Amino acid sequence: MRNLIVPFILLLTLVFSCTSNDMEEGLEKKKTSYDVYVAGRENNKACFWKNTIKTELNNGDAIGTLDIIVENNDIYITGISLPNTTSNGIEYFWKNNVRTDVKQYLNIPNNAQYSIERFTVNNGNIYFAGYVENPTTTSTLDKFELCFWKNGVKNILYKSQYKSRVEGLIIDGTDVYVSVQKVDNNQINDKGYFKNTIFTSIPADYINNFAKNNNGIHLLIYKNQAYHSLNLNSNTQTIIGDFVLPIMFGKLVSDKSTSDLYTTHSNAGEYHKNSTLITSSFSQLPEIQNLFVLDNNIYMIKYKFDSGYNAKVLINGVESQDISSTISSGSVYFPSTFNSIFVVEN
Repeated sequence: MRNLIVPFILLLTLVFSCTSNDMEEGLEKKKTSYDVYVAGRENNKACFWKNTIKTELNNGDAIGTLDIIVENNDIYITGISLPNTTSNGIEYFWKNNVRTDVKQYLNIPNNAQYSIERFTVNNGNIYFAGYVENPTTTSTLDKFELCFWKNGVKNILYKSQYKSRVEGLIIDGTDVYVSVQKVDNNQINDKGYFKNTIFTSIPADYINNFAKNNNGIHLLIYKNQAYHSLNLNSNTQTIIGDFVLPIMFGKLVSDKSTSDLYTTHSNAGEYHKNSTLITSSFSQLPEIQNLFVLDNNIYMIKYKFDSGYNAKVLINGVESQDISSTISSGSVYFPSTFNSIFVVEN
């Protein structure tokens, strides 16, 4: 009998052990964790934080960061010199902490007028968009070229004697979308977007950026004192919110896992989820610097500045990290700030 009991106990132990392991593996599979990246500067040095751990950027003294993008474990950050006394837009970008001069990367002549306004990354390809002075102009009518660059190669969208402005840039498969305020040679300001090299004009007071979700590509426009999201796939517009004042500088953000769209606008601590107005937490920080949404989680930088600067990173309304600074004697900007946020599932 004892010889029968021992194997039976061993079998039960094995069954319970396997069941326990299976349950633990199941629980582990259901757990989702995220890496939160924040670009900014601290003590006048460009840097980024991954899950609150800081990394200083090489050759980042007196440079302000603009955007951070993380793709396939590669970290891209754009920046400008401080104080920013030029209108050249983006001046530097880092890939994995190696700094590149944008003007050299795009082969822009030394004396050319230019402004690089937008940046993105798609499948390891690096895109910029903006305008540049035509190096081979034959008349005043083609003095400036509105362009996008893919891995440093220029693609001309439009030529004019006037400077046009890029507002948004997004890649969808092999298609490049660039939203612009285009100024033609009769000085008519035409708002719309290029899909590759084909321009579509849109009646609007202002035009902003793109966002992509599982319903397609959306473009944020402002008209009749209200924001609208324009679905470029279905050519339908959805009103987002009414505003008494012309709040023209907004940003559209998508949650790639859902059909939800989020809209922030300048000088406000509120945002819209689709067409519903949401009042964010930490009312003592009145403005939203940057917003990122993933799997219905809200990642936000909120800030205020008066005699000093104070900002916090909030995850679903809960403080994750903060930073503060004051302007030192002889300076015109805050030496420590948060600027951009990006989140990836790990």
